[in-house]
Amino acid sequence: MKNNKIYSVVSMFAVIALFVFITGCGKKEAPKTEEKAPVKTTENKSTENKSTENKSTENKATDNTAGVTYSYDVVNHTGVTLVDVFVSPAETDHWGKDILPNDLFENGSTIKVTIPPDYGTTCLFDMKITDAAGGHITFTNIDICKLVKLQINADGTYEYLATK
Repeated sequence: MKNNKIYSVVSMFAVIALFVFITGCGKKEAPKTEEKAPVKTTENKSTENKSTENKSTENKATDNTAGVTYSYDVVNHTGVTLVDVFVSPAETDHWGKDILPNDLFENGSTIKVTIPPDYGTTCLFDMKITDAAGGHITFTNIDICKLVKLQINADGTYEYLATK
């Protein structure tokens, strides 16, 4: 009788192990990665021209279709209040207009950035922020096609907080 109970318990464990092996075999979970990109700080960059930056053609994306407006949220985690935010396609040499919806972008607050369809067919954009003292940081190659929420940090990096 004791052998029958041991046999039943061992058989049950064998069936469970076989079931786990069969259902879990061959499945690989995609690695989850946080994207962080270092940014360049430039001292003598005008708000009208960004031709001093080196743009690589291998970083260009063409997923944005003409006529599509993209928007995403930006969280200011820089520790300072910002007075200007410029966004432009990564392959262009001009910043264009300040897109800051308010006069100031306070530290800890969030704004919505809207990319109009006439900015081209790229997914990669650069963003330039300036503070009241005239300091500025440029964030490069932000992929807006997958972006929902972006955090800009005090150390000059940015993080994708939410993606599509």
